[in-house]
Amino acid sequence: MLVTLLQRGVDLVLFGGCVLAALSVGAASVRRLAPFGISRLEAVTLALGAGIVVIAYGVLVIGLLGWLHRAVLIGWLAVCYAVGLRDALQELGRRRFPYPFAERWRDLHWTERVLAVLTVVLNLLALLLCFVPPWAGEWDSLSYHLAVPKLYWLDGRVHYLPFTHHAQFPMTPQMLYLLGLGLTELKSAAVAKSFHWLCFVLCQLALLSWGAGLPHRSLRMGLFAAVAFATMPLAFTEATTAYVDVALTAFVLLHLLGLTRFLQQPDGRWLLWSGLFAGAAAGTKYTGLLCVAVVVAAPAVLWLMRRPLAGQWRAVLAATLLAFGVAAPWYIKNWLWTGNPVFPFAYGLFGGRQWSAEMAQAYTLSNREFGGGRDIGALLALPFNLTLNEIRFGRCAGQWLGNCFQKGTCPKRWKCGKFDNVDTPPLSVGILPLAISPTAVLLVPWATVSFSVGVGLPVAVAVAWLAWGFAEAQYLRYLLPVLAVGCLVVGVTVAAWVRINAVMATLVRSVVAAGVVYASLVIMWYAKPLLPVAVGVEEPESFLRATTPVYRVAEFVNRALPHDAVIATYGEPLGYYFERRYFWADDGHNRLVPYARLKRVDDLIVAWRRLGVTHIIVNWRYVPAESVIARWIADGKRRGLLETLWRDDAALPSTEVLAVVRRRGL
Repeated sequence: MLVTLLQRGVDLVLFGGCVLAALSVGAASVRRLAPFGISRLEAVTLALGAGIVVIAYGVLVIGLLGWLHRAVLIGWLAVCYAVGLRDALQELGRRRFPYPFAERWRDLHWTERVLAVLTVVLNLLALLLCFVPPWAGEWDSLSYHLAVPKLYWLDGRVHYLPFTHHAQFPMTPQMLYLLGLGLTELKSAAVAKSFHWLCFVLCQLALLSWGAGLPHRSLRMGLFAAVAFATMPLAFTEATTAYVDVALTAFVLLHLLGLTRFLQQPDGRWLLWSGLFAGAAAGTKYTGLLCVAVVVAAPAVLWLMRRPLAGQWRAVLAATLLAFGVAAPWYIKNWLWTGNPVFPFAYGLFGGRQWSAEMAQAYTLSNREFGGGRDIGALLALPFNLTLNEIRFGRCAGQWLGNCFQKGTCPKRWKCGKFDNVDTPPLSVGILPLAISPTAVLLVPWATVSFSVGVGLPVAVAVAWLAWGFAEAQYLRYLLPVLAVGCLVVGVTVAAWVRINAVMATLVRSVVAAGVVYASLVIMWYAKPLLPVAVGVEEPESFLRATTPVYRVAEFVNRALPHDAVIATYGEPLGYYFERRYFWADDGHNRLVPYARLKRVDDLIVAWRRLGVTHIIVNWRYVPAESVIARWIADGKRRGLLETLWRDDAALPSTEVLAVVRRRGL
């Protein structure tokens, strides 16, 4: 336990150093591009957002140059300090900033102050849960969000990984995870996961800042928006993982914050900030390209507002170039490595290395299996199913209202549930969006310029994002930017209700309190089994053996297999804990193994050996016994071509590790 606690302390120091480096280099940008009248809160928010973007892209450059060493990463952080530490001290500490809000802390009702304190406590709890080692509940972290950066670190460079299309996605947050893994030399993932938590805090800072640009300059509005987001169970749980959706949400919010400020006041520097974060959003996920499109459309918005364009063209052009420039490295890298800038999408237009038309079609259909139908009934039920339905009424459920009656038998069950693969109570979004947001139609003065721009424009972007989600991938965490804008609407609406009279203020505060209490209970339900390992009472190894079957496989692999082993995995994409070279060999992930030309196990072994394969891992849970691969593996074992080295019978169906036996003639 003492060793674990010492590692926690080291991780905190390293993460704190990264945060200070981000603030330092970000402050240098704020000092040179600070819009007129910016507050300290807005300056810190912009500095933190810009800083993590700069640090991430610096790590990308270091990785592409093949300089991935701990000393180089520390040197990069030192450069960030040297560039901006003086600016951080001067700009964020000594400079006189205007106070952005009409209210002060003492003007808030006691219940609102309690909510603020509770939000801080929940943020600290989320940070604590970042010390839980990546486990089976963090599927995507184990398969690529952390696994790919770990492979880069082991190889000492960022390079083309042909076995997974996920490695070709834009990876700005993953560069931060690479930094975290490298600083600890793979001893801990806590620093890496904490970067996603930092984006969670950044989302709240952006929402808190929003009130300064609206009529009434309401601190209360920003506070309620931040509380709604921080207590949303979906956002909270995402913040404790090394996923990317909270990071994407932070960049989207900062992009929209800069854009709305630009449209509210004629200062082109706000549009530059919007362009920077639009590019960062597109560098995080392909869906972030919508933000770049919004920046490009800024002149049309100005024209609709009847604002003169003559003095704004320079800012519009600079912001557009900045957005494209920040996003471009990921798309150029894809073009050079795969021939497709948006790999694996748009295959019919660009093609793509290690991909095929059949794989592209299967991938599209797989994404569309999430969620419910795409008919008018599913559209009308969308508000209910986003907020109050405990399942995502998937195609397997066959119901667009109510509960699924096939939970025990449906083969697509893993695509149900709002927390990916974890069974949770309902209301993972919470009750506040549906309880509060509809009343915005009655209270918010949408016709006024300040509200139509400051709130209406983000809502319009969110509606466009939601339309894409409804048509393509009805996956709840993909809609986190939409839900964050919904939290903005919650904040605006609650602040408007509070201003009416004391009775309405008491009523709406009671509704908010009820929503926060329920959300907190869901959060504690999620956190309870993870707290022992988070605080160091339970050892990480015993926790992982009990919760994450692939960890037991990795223990054997890392202990028993030679260091030069090359492993082909079947039905087992969770490779984060493997310390041997591996690749996904399943048909459908890539074309490394030409299955269409193989007739028997002998052909398969020849194909393996061309790839240097010495061992295979088969997770029989995801490899059907009647499949061709299963028959070939059984034939190989019967003929002595494959030798079982280890079997995990603790989890059934079991996972096997087999050696490819070397024989002449094959």
